[in-house]
Amino acid sequence: MKTEVKKKVTLNAVPEAALEEAGLAKETILAAIPMDGVVLVTKDSKPLTHQQPTTNRAFQEMRKPALDRLADRVPEELSARTGIPFDRQRQVFSLSSLGRNMEIDYPGYEIRPAVDDWHHLLILHYLDLADGTPLSHQLMAFGDLPSGMVQGGGFDRQSEQDLGLRLGHAPQAQVERACRAMGGVLTPSNADVCAVFSLFPNYPITLKLWFADEEIPGSGRLFLDRSASHYLTVEDTVTAGSVLMEVLFQELNALC
Repeated sequence: MKTEVKKKVTLNAVPEAALEEAGLAKETILAAIPMDGVVLVTKDSKPLTHQQPTTNRAFQEMRKPALDRLADRVPEELSARTGIPFDRQRQVFSLSSLGRNMEIDYPGYEIRPAVDDWHHLLILHYLDLADGTPLSHQLMAFGDLPSGMVQGGGFDRQSEQDLGLRLGHAPQAQVERACRAMGGVLTPSNADVCAVFSLFPNYPITLKLWFADEEIPGSGRLFLDRSASHYLTVEDTVTAGSVLMEVLFQELNALC
């Protein structure tokens, strides 16, 4: 069955560098991560989501070069640079990401239990790119990333709108509960809700949310640590923000 890309899908969440490395032309991209998760439409109008790895050719094509780059890497060095513990006896990395505990075997880099395709790819890229730079504990917007003005800035604007629409009228207790279910740590802030999520050990993402009132609509922002560019590319970072939002919306929906 021929598959057509939905024309209105936003592609700025796809790691373009990885697509190029995999030999995929941008106009043939089969997956992105728009805020609602739907990236493909088939001729019979049945949507495909990024949670279907067997049909996600883009993911499969990007996974291979990521694994090639990790081949023969020393696991103890990867552990030191990423902050992900490595068990030499069992030959596995142990990772907690967005509230989920998982293991990554070595040297095959299979992830158990299975995670969303793009979350999976982010893990591989983090293992590959991390250089061990310490956290600065200073926040910045996605658009403040080096070379991130276009993609990162676009994500800032889109995510602010989507967070406001999806969370701005939600009960605060449910939002906080959803954040905690993802391992988010609630912290004092000028926002109504501020939660810090651990995507990876050296890669926190901070959510600030302001609820709507009678005069002002709700809004939300995601922030990075200023060390973020030492761990993921701009394209990966936008994907990371989209993955976090997708999981958060799913957690909140489960509570409603």
